[in-house]
Amino acid sequence: MKEVPLGFGSDRHLIGTLTLPASTTPRGPAFILPNAGVVHRIGPHRLHVKLARALARQGHPCLRLDLSGVGDSRTPADAAPFQQQVVHDLRQAMDHLQKICSVDSFAIAGICSGAHNGLATALEDPRVKGLWMLDGYVYPTPRTHTVRLQRQLAADPTRTLLSWTRSAIERGARGLLGSDAVPAGKADAGDNAPPPEAFARAIQSLVDRGTSVYFMYTGSLLWTYNYPEQLRDAFAQHDFVHRVRCDYVPEIDHTATSLAAQRLVIERLGGWAAELAAAGATPA
Repeated sequence: MKEVPLGFGSDRHLIGTLTLPASTTPRGPAFILPNAGVVHRIGPHRLHVKLARALARQGHPCLRLDLSGVGDSRTPADAAPFQQQVVHDLRQAMDHLQKICSVDSFAIAGICSGAHNGLATALEDPRVKGLWMLDGYVYPTPRTHTVRLQRQLAADPTRTLLSWTRSAIERGARGLLGSDAVPAGKADAGDNAPPPEAFARAIQSLVDRGTSVYFMYTGSLLWTYNYPEQLRDAFAQHDFVHRVRCDYVPEIDHTATSLAAQRLVIERLGGWAAELAAAGATPA
């Protein structure tokens, strides 16, 4: 295994670390790990470093990438609006890896905003044959609300009942004042998600073209994703739910803080990577 620092891009503004397998014949697809939010390319708790090395041991070249303006990467002189620039960055990363690693298929593995950026790029570039999204977009169902209330009540009955009483009083006060404002701290974490129909069309288009899509949700999303069948319930009328993989892993948190959580993430992602390679990057 070898780790190589890279500088590339239209303005040579992008910085990444490429982890190469020991074998001179790389195993497809190559993986790209974009930033999780504004966290440096090492990833939260060095998770990206560990993921890249594990994937390289399986034969996959893996690039840990700092997007424009994050970590060690500069914002280019001709920068596009943020979301467009993110897609440009990831496509330039694929271009560069295609030249230096002799690979022509890619998988993007993203956490939170990294998942969102991976999805946006996959929709623009058919070279993306695999997309792994940890705590990406969420779409609560009526059952999500029920499950949350049940778990809150079971965990701390007294505090939960007091909180419900206070919330009821606040809702009544807002009604009297004619206010529709959402209480501080209660905004749905999925507010920035695309509308459900747009999201369904996006995922459907990916699976229809042969891209393998793997959702993973952690136990940190009590308010917005909290039971195993939620994705399938939310999109029950859409064919794609039967053609994607979705794991709900409540025992780990959003940034895989514990070593046990990190091992689980590495194991799940590594297993999926092996399936991609064995199947020629066809959907699981």
